[in-house]
Amino acid sequence: MTDAGDIGGSRKPSAKARPKRTKKTLGDDFLEAVRADFKAHGAGVIAEVRADKPDQYLKIVLSVLPKDLNVTINQLDGLSDDEIRIRIRSLEAVLRPFLEGRADRGEDGISGAAGGA
Repeated sequence: MTDAGDIGGSRKPSAKARPKRTKKTLGDDFLEAVRADFKAHGAGVIAEVRADKPDQYLKIVLSVLPKDLNVTINQLDGLSDDEIRIRIRSLEAVLRPFLEGRADRGEDGISGAAGGA
């Protein structure tokens, strides 16, 4: 005798149906366990990994950074030549008192890089 919903008769009725756990619930449980473990041991383990396996440490750092992180390594790329000259001149003005002391001792002074050449 088959159940009306069981067309082929291959389905066996179970006395006790197990509730299904979703991926989200499992993921939440996993993250909760990781948080607890990190809270107890995190800083020490990170220090050990940094010292013993710096390549793995960098992988960890990169894995937690946002994927679309826009890092500009050379900020001068976006500046015009005139803007760079202005920055050099302002740096030279700040450094001039220190460089004049070197010139008094016979050492090279300002390089002239901001001369506009």
